[in-house]
Amino acid sequence: MLRNRYVPTTLLATVLIATLGAAPATAAPATAAPATADPGPRTPPAPPTPQATSPTPLTPRTERVSTAADGTQLDGPSYTAAISADGRRVAFVTRAADLGCGGYTSCLKVKDLATGALTGIDLGGGHLYGASLLSADGSRVAFTANQRFNSPYLHDLNTGRTERLWPEDPPGFNELGSVNSLSPDGTHVAYTIGNRRGDANFRLLYVRHTATGSDELISPPEEGEKGGASVSGDGTRVAYQIGGHSEGSEDTADVFLKASGAGRVPLDAGLGTAELVRITADGHRVLFNARGGLYAYDVSAGTTERVTEGRASAATDDGHHAVVSRADGPHLVDLRTGRATAVGPAGARVTPGGVSADGGAVVFGSTAPDLVPGDTNGQEDVFLRHTR
Repeated sequence: MLRNRYVPTTLLATVLIATLGAAPATAAPATAAPATADPGPRTPPAPPTPQATSPTPLTPRTERVSTAADGTQLDGPSYTAAISADGRRVAFVTRAADLGCGGYTSCLKVKDLATGALTGIDLGGGHLYGASLLSADGSRVAFTANQRFNSPYLHDLNTGRTERLWPEDPPGFNELGSVNSLSPDGTHVAYTIGNRRGDANFRLLYVRHTATGSDELISPPEEGEKGGASVSGDGTRVAYQIGGHSEGSEDTADVFLKASGAGRVPLDAGLGTAELVRITADGHRVLFNARGGLYAYDVSAGTTERVTEGRASAATDDGHHAVVSRADGPHLVDLRTGRATAVGPAGARVTPGGVSADGGAVVFGSTAPDLVPGDTNGQEDVFLRHTR
């Protein structure tokens, strides 16, 4: 959701179907049997004891995603990964020459985890690609790319169409932009545009409504530099950050909420500098970092509560789970129970789109060579941690 950040639900279940067939019966030749005495009543045989069967549970495990379609490792680094909410697809940036990338160019790839197939999103002309976000079913990819200046884009995997996100007649001079958020159904994209003049890099915040192709201005330039944004599932509510963020700094960033037809509401009053994480898909809660912890703002009640310690980099669409950075690596935290589960090694990087629905899987970039067998390429790779 936040720009310029480094940014891998149980994915696969194997269903074994056993088909039991009985050989057709054949009639035996009739033979005369000698008469015997009636043995009297007989005790019927006991019915067979049914055997209890249950599927083998899937256990937490880690797999490498940044591989070729046949599973072989790549010869270049891969990073900034995002996963679809259904856990079917992972998008990542790579410089692997094996995939036609490398040198001064990078590639944006989407991997189908069920088949291993890789789909490239190619704007041509030596573009460099930044972090991406996937719709819940993985069919739409929002991303930032540049050839000279950054621009926001939306790609439809079903049609193969890529569109640049840009308002028809934005005020002032604008030459660059960045994707900030993608709604779960892929029909609303929050993005910023601006120029290179001082702090005007991301001064205008828009939401693209893909059904109509219209661009709604959410925050004008006079509100200041936009540090990030997140749009609700139906596009009617947008949370956004004004100003930059750094831990321990003065109050240089604030988080606001704006609903259609209403003014903006400040969410982090009294908490100092704040960093937006996301608004939930239903628009009921906004998650943001402040004072070394994660806070949740309840839109209906107008109240804010601290829900966990540490800085969150990603959260699920329903806001029930968040990935929080800790000294020993990222942890998946159930924000309802407080239970935390390690999902990667120290130094692993998780981007805003890095967790699937229900926290079932987390994708991250890491240079650790001992997470999976056979990792000998000496490069940063993208890994997927199944949490259950």
